[in-house]
Amino acid sequence: MRGRKPTEQNVVPLAEDGVQLHNLEERARARLEELRPEGLTGQMRWTFDRLALPLCHPTVDRLKPSNVYMFRQLCSAVVRHDRIALELEELGETYESETRNGVQIKSRPEVAQLNETFRQIRGLANDFGMTPAAERGFTGAGQLGFNFTDPTGPEGYLT
Repeated sequence: MRGRKPTEQNVVPLAEDGVQLHNLEERARARLEELRPEGLTGQMRWTFDRLALPLCHPTVDRLKPSNVYMFRQLCSAVVRHDRIALELEELGETYESETRNGVQIKSRPEVAQLNETFRQIRGLANDFGMTPAAERGFTGAGQLGFNFTDPTGPEGYLT
């Protein structure tokens, strides 16, 4: 077998007939229910559930009670981004303004808001390992990376 040897954290035992002994999807949903903040409604709840479910998976387990507040901020930014993007899709990104120098084409203020919201999303998503670059460097359970209990690192190199 090529590559890193599997660990107990990322190997799901199989029964003799090939059926998984633990239903990981049900465990992830139970963890999601446990961590979901109270009072989320509508779009915010749907976004929280959609983004949190993969992070609650037992082999990933990146969403913890201590960082649910920041994850809620990520969900809030995603909802805001979707709302602004929909508004810009309907209105367009520019408008015409009559000035003493003639007609000028200007960018709507919502464009700057959309860009800032996207920067916020990207920063928070990186914190949770939700981008490809962040996922490569993330050292959470079930992920390749440095083992902080072993100071020599994954390949025996001193970190």
